[in-house]
Amino acid sequence: MRLTSLLFLLFLIPSALFALSPKRNYSRTPHDLHMTYEKLSIPSTNNMQLHAWYFPSDLGDQLMIISHDGVGNMGDYLERVRILVNYGFSVVIYDYRGFGQSSDFNIDKYQYIYKEFYDDFDAVYNYCEARFHHELIAYGWGIGAGISLVRGYQKDDIAGIIADEPFVDFTKLKTQFSKINAIMRLPAGIENSSYNALNMVKNQPGEKLRGILYLHGSKNFLYSTDDMELLLASTTLEFTELYQFDVASRMDNFTVNESEYARQIYAFVLNL
Repeated sequence: MRLTSLLFLLFLIPSALFALSPKRNYSRTPHDLHMTYEKLSIPSTNNMQLHAWYFPSDLGDQLMIISHDGVGNMGDYLERVRILVNYGFSVVIYDYRGFGQSSDFNIDKYQYIYKEFYDDFDAVYNYCEARFHHELIAYGWGIGAGISLVRGYQKDDIAGIIADEPFVDFTKLKTQFSKINAIMRLPAGIENSSYNALNMVKNQPGEKLRGILYLHGSKNFLYSTDDMELLLASTTLEFTELYQFDVASRMDNFTVNESEYARQIYAFVLNL
């Protein structure tokens, strides 16, 4: 009986590592960390309202739109925000529908991503483009990296994209789920479409897009270094970089080496 239970747990571990895991309550807020910020409510599709925080900086004229990986909520990622603000970036971070204080949305944790999350990125981008007079940079990790890449690639006012472990190709991802016994699903019709990163980066980039930084951890069991190099090679934009963290676990590149992680981002933006 114990052996059966152990095997069952081992079977579930791969899914648990990248399943959607929304959290409604904020364990920390910017107020707790004495950070200067503004609460935002941003309308999205289907009458949804997205909860977001805006962190101003007087040290530069670039604003980062942060899309997280669908685990917890934006309150869990304030250390990243604080580092970016200290480097002189203004920041807008938001929660997808169904996360934090954004509108209710039924989420199946075994669905890898929802098409509606792309709409939420578009809504935040449109808000930032209309309100702020900053150069916009899209930054995300996990599904947030893929969404930032796919949606940001052809936006008029995105100057740079920082994609930390983005999804690469949904067709191949389905095969990988089977290989690692992950009980995961993808939305119908998402493969080989405009939602797919490998498809999008083969298009003509947006007029103001000047660079993309791909970040990858060598122990990522969903996307290999070969996958990331294929994404890099397929990207039509001339200025693209791939930096690999050799001791990182999947989607944990920031936690493993915060200083090097921040240095890579800062150097990339300086060279835009």
